[in-house]
Amino acid sequence: MNSKNMLKKSPKVVVVGAGIAGVGAAGKLITQGLTDVQIIEASSQPGGRIRASLFGKSAIDEGAQYIHGASMKNPIFQLAKEHGLLWETHDRSGSELSVLTNMQKQLDPDVIKEVKNLASSILRNAHLLADQKGYTQAKSLADVYLEEVKMLLTQWDGDHIDLRRQKQGLLSMFMKWQCVHLATDGLSEVSVHEYEEYKNIDGDDRNFQGLFPTLLQKLLEAIPREKLLLKKPVKQILWNGSFESEDGSMYPVRVVCEDGDHILADHVIFSISLGCLKANGQSLFQPRLPEQKLSAIQSMGFGTMNKIYLEYEAPFWDENTDIIGLVWEEETPLSGQKPNLAEWWKRVPVFHVVRPTERYGHVLVGTISGKEAEFVESLNLQEVASSFTCLFRQFTGRSSLPELKNVFVTKWFSNPYTRGSYSHISINSTGAMIDLLTEPLPQATEGSSSPMLQVLFAGEATHRSYHSTTHGALLSGWREATRLIDHYSTK
Repeated sequence: MNSKNMLKKSPKVVVVGAGIAGVGAAGKLITQGLTDVQIIEASSQPGGRIRASLFGKSAIDEGAQYIHGASMKNPIFQLAKEHGLLWETHDRSGSELSVLTNMQKQLDPDVIKEVKNLASSILRNAHLLADQKGYTQAKSLADVYLEEVKMLLTQWDGDHIDLRRQKQGLLSMFMKWQCVHLATDGLSEVSVHEYEEYKNIDGDDRNFQGLFPTLLQKLLEAIPREKLLLKKPVKQILWNGSFESEDGSMYPVRVVCEDGDHILADHVIFSISLGCLKANGQSLFQPRLPEQKLSAIQSMGFGTMNKIYLEYEAPFWDENTDIIGLVWEEETPLSGQKPNLAEWWKRVPVFHVVRPTERYGHVLVGTISGKEAEFVESLNLQEVASSFTCLFRQFTGRSSLPELKNVFVTKWFSNPYTRGSYSHISINSTGAMIDLLTEPLPQATEGSSSPMLQVLFAGEATHRSYHSTTHGALLSGWREATRLIDHYSTK
């Protein structure tokens, strides 16, 4: 696209949110000739749910960490390769998983592999199983999962009672692990059609510690520093209006900031999290958002996943172990899904060993979702450290296991500019609702005489196929930038 193909007066675009969706949108607009762009970001740094903090010997990722689908079909992977950022990586698909139980047992790798494959197959094919087996009442992933578990239990009748109990505990562990992937309280909240809508990109899941903050900085290089305003929370977006600037120019949109500043625009690309939209969507826009869009916002799934980093002076795990799984032998897939704030640590199914050790030290990172993930944000770090010291002493049977050196807990739920982690398709929503959320304002049905594309929507929750991912967020930003570029192209 050449700037000569644009109208003489470049339209003014305000991008709300400097996550990867907003930065991607602004960068594309600027490089394609629409240069009158202003990004406003509520927090003190760009990145949104891409964030790093110092911990132990190095910086650790609070948010995005994995490339899901490490291939040239993934735009994040493409950009990382172009910028020379593909340093040592860890292929999650081949990780060494060691599973301990609360009865101080280490489970057989073959049993772990068998149950893991079963659990993964059930969830990934839930919508097909529901159709094929006539689970007509199945609405959620849990509905199908539990029906299939009943069948598995009959197949395991010949197993020793201890093995049956361990297999059920493993199913519960994998169920909780899946809740982490989906950032949800339980699989009963997730639509049976989640994995029908979500599309995998070719390639494995790669752990790129430290990649995303560096990649974000590379994307920001295309944006002049003065076009990014930080600590600029938005109070309200007034659209479908006629607002006059100091030079007499008229604009259809006015962005009102909490500090009292008003920014006029021809177009606003709105890229803040679905969690913030759920909390503030009713009052954030004037006129109010259409009822169908408001309904979609409230119906769509959005939850919390937090990371818990634990640093030790020396490792208590085997040097070949990449992931430590924890199985509670008395748990079943049903009991493991019940909220339990009093024993919140039971909601942490696995711990990953953070590598390389030379850079990070002896560090584990656990993941937790749902109400327990929200609750852990309220605890002081000493409580968290004490809980995990007791936990690992119980599972290893080593009362002398050393105490923690350091602890760090992410706080995505209490962050007022995220209100959680990422989206999923809930039992109350559909993929079509994502498309509805994505539709620009004013809607075409309001009449062709209305100014078009005043408010556009981006962010991971607006990508039907890749919701919950950084590549989905980036593609959504590019999508809305392209929508404006095409709007101003010579017909």
